[in-house]
Amino acid sequence: MLQDEILELEERLAAPAVRASADALDRLISDEFVEFGSSGRVYTKHEVISQMLAAPGITASFADFRVLAVSPDVALATYRTGRHFAVLSGDVRDNPGESYFTRARPSRLMPKDA
Repeated sequence: MLQDEILELEERLAAPAVRASADALDRLISDEFVEFGSSGRVYTKHEVISQMLAAPGITASFADFRVLAVSPDVALATYRTGRHFAVLSGDVRDNPGESYFTRARPSRLMPKDA
């Protein structure tokens, strides 16, 4: 199922072992990748990889994970993630699994143990 495949890719990208590997991150993130952070700041592939390599121990959990097949070759994943607060995120991927675009925005506060 497409949703399971995309969730597995997101979980892989969030895994500390992958976050510590420039080669693994390079394979999972498209050269054309762009992320709009919750602050409105725009990040490139290079900037995101640098941040992940600097903090490989950060982990994420995913809630309300949904995938919409936008076309036969493109999927949009939306989900909530975060430790002390929730972030609504959208991630566009093509069939080989490379991430092209991410947008995140703050949402409601969550309990610290969430």
